[in-house]
Amino acid sequence: MSTLLVRVIDGDTIRVGSERIRIRGIDTPEMNEQAGPAAKQRLEELLRSGSIRIEPRGRDVYNRLLADVFVNEQNVAEILLNEGFSKVG
Repeated sequence: MSTLLVRVIDGDTIRVGSERIRIRGIDTPEMNEQAGPAAKQRLEELLRSGSIRIEPRGRDVYNRLLADVFVNEQNVAEILLNEGFSKVG
């Protein structure tokens, strides 16, 4: 079984292989904003903490894949929202 490399771009965007994936339902601060690096770091921690499941939901205006992302069957968007790293996107 092969494992794809998941790379965190910012608090609400990841890259899996060559695919850029925008996590659906949240909007975290950009990297040049004060809370941006903390949101990215928290997303990295979450994605390292267990098995990742990605459910594609379409494409956004930038042609990124929109997806629901789960770690250990917990919705990553909900976790980031509940922990204050994001507003509803």
